[in-house]
This record gives sequence, C-alpha cells and structure tokens, in this order.
Amino acid sequence: MNSKLFRLIFGAFELLLTALLTLPYPIIRHYIKKSITYLPGSPSLYGNYIRGLYWKGKLKHMGKNVIIEQGVIIRFPETTELDDFVLLDKNVLLESKNNKIGKRVHIAESCVISGGGLFLMEDYSCMAHSSAVVTASDTPAQGYRGTGPMVPFRQRKVNVGKVVIRKDAFVGMAARILPDVEVGSGAVIASAALINKDVAPWTIVAGVPAKPIGTREAIRYEDPD
Repeated sequence: MNSKLFRLIFGAFELLLTALLTLPYPIIRHYIKKSITYLPGSPSLYGNYIRGLYWKGKLKHMGKNVIIEQGVIIRFPETTELDDFVLLDKNVLLESKNNKIGKRVHIAESCVISGGGLFLMEDYSCMAHSSAVVTASDTPAQGYRGTGPMVPFRQRKVNVGKVVIRKDAFVGMAARILPDVEVGSGAVIASAALINKDVAPWTIVAGVPAKPIGTREAIRYEDPD
C-alpha cells in the first residue's frame, strides 16, 4: 500500500471516529465525554490521541499537535481556541467563558482558569503547576452577598473581566492572578505570588501582593514557527 492511499484511508478512519465521539445524543454524549476525559495520559499515547479527535470536533479552533491530557475539563469548548503545539497538562480546569491560547503554550498540571470572563495566553507563555487565574469574581461590597452562584443573582455584584498573559511570560508554581490583569511580554511571576495589577514586560515580580524585584533578559532566539 503506497503512502498516499494509506493517508487517505487513515484520514477517513479519523473522520468516522470523530463523528462517533461527537454524537449529539445527550446520554451518549455524556458517557463519551466522561470516558475520554479519564483515559490514560502520558506516557500512554492512545488516551491523548482519542481526546485529540474528540476536542477537535468540539472546540471553536484546535491547531496541530495539541495535547490534552488526562483529567482536563473544558467548560465552554464552543468559545475556546487552542493554537498549534498547545499542551494542557493533567487535571487542568479551563472554565472561563472565553479562552484563546497561542502557539507552544504549556498549562501545567492542576492549573485552574475560572470565571465568566476572557482568558488570553499568547505564544510561548506558560503556567506552572497549581497556578490559578480568576477572570470574574463576586464582589462582597455595597451590601451585596459574596457567596457565589447559590444565591439569587440580584443579590450579587459580579465583576466580569479578563486576564491577558502576553508572549513569553512565565507564571510560577501556585501563583494567583486576579481579574483585569495583564502580564506583560516576557514577565516572570514568582511562585505563590498574588497578582492584582498589571505586570510590566520583562519584569520579575514576587510576593503577596506582588511587587517588582528585578528584570529578565529578553529572549535571544527567533520564533521556531
């Protein structure tokens, strides 16, 4: 069998498998999603392969060579875009309302991106293990309750915002980023830092709340793609 015929047959097989994985019937849809979410991840390959086909049929956009690991949950696939070579590591929770993630981005294990706002990560940026981003939150002020979605909405004051992590920025382990914050290009957020305001490009910040402690040397390499 020549390579062209093999690619044609394999492509048809993937289309058929994707159609089966994304069947619209509620009971089947729920069972399939639960099953594929917890298929083994790396170093096993088949779970990541099946998840790739499934999410390719669900996301607003999914580029090439994207890896979605075991336990990843994406609440709003219809407004989520993943560019080429994105890695969503094990047990990532992606539940902001709108998500746009650039090329070669790594969101490490057990990171949480929450809230009803916008989350944007530009190319070559990353979030280390157990970091968290909040794109919207209840504001317990002016007589409003701050106990979240289990109380009537009229009793809540919800700040819906956005978080932007620019190109080549690095978010350290267990850092926390609050709504309406922009992390500048190449900035570094130290482990366990609390970010409640914008971070300038190529600046290193640390502490609770975070403050500048230094600068980072600019990237010396050209983009690989």
